[in-house]
Amino acid sequence: MRAAHRASGRLKRIRGVAERKRRIDAYLGAHDVRKLQLGSGGNVLPGWLNTDIHDFRGRHEVVYMDARKTFPLPDGSFDVVFSEHMLEHLSYPDGLRCLRECRRVLRSGGRIRVATPSLERLIGLYDPDLSDVQRRYLRWSTDEFVPHADAPLPGFVLNTFVRAWGHEFVYDAQTLRHTLERAGFEGIEEHGVGESGDPRLSGLERHLAEAPELNEYETLVLEARRP
Repeated sequence: MRAAHRASGRLKRIRGVAERKRRIDAYLGAHDVRKLQLGSGGNVLPGWLNTDIHDFRGRHEVVYMDARKTFPLPDGSFDVVFSEHMLEHLSYPDGLRCLRECRRVLRSGGRIRVATPSLERLIGLYDPDLSDVQRRYLRWSTDEFVPHADAPLPGFVLNTFVRAWGHEFVYDAQTLRHTLERAGFEGIEEHGVGESGDPRLSGLERHLAEAPELNEYETLVLEARRP
C-alpha cells in the first residue's frame, strides 16, 4: 500500500510539472510583451504570467512556482517582473536568490518592481511627533492584528510585523537597494504605491485595497533595470 501511495504521488507530481510547463509555454507563445508576477495571491493581473507557491484550486490563471527555487523559465524571456508583499516572506539568502533569478529571466533592459513592507516606516512609528496617518496606522494595526494589545503602541506593531504572516526578512530602502545591486540590477528608483515611469508597472498594487492610505504609508516600492 505504501509503495502504491508513493508511486501515485510521484505520478501526480510528474503530471503537475508537465501541466505547469504546458501553461508556461502557452503564455510565452501567446505574448510578445511578457510580464511575470511573483506571489500573485488573489491579485491576478490580465496579460501577466501570475505565479504563487499556494495551490489556488480552480484558479487556472495562477501557475504554481516556488520563488525560493530556480524558476522554470527560460533566460531573458520576460520584459517586466513584479512582486507585491512577497519578498518579506523569504529569508535574506532566499530573497537574494529570487532576485538573481528575476535578473536571469529578464531581457536586457527589462525592469523589476518590488513592493514590500518598509522597516523604516515601521520604526518611524516611534517618532515623538506622529502624523495623522501614523496614528491611524497604529490604531488600525493593533485593532486588526494584535487582539491582546491594550494600547496602540509601536512595540506591538513592530513585533507583530517581524513575526506574523510567515515574514522572514523585512527590508528598509537601503537594504533592498543593496540586495538589488548584489543581484545584478542597476538604475534603482523609489516610487509611490501605484506610481511608475513605466506604464507597464503603474497601478499594480492591491495590498490593503480597503485602506489605500495606510498601504501607502506601510509599503516601500523600488524599481530597477537589468543591464
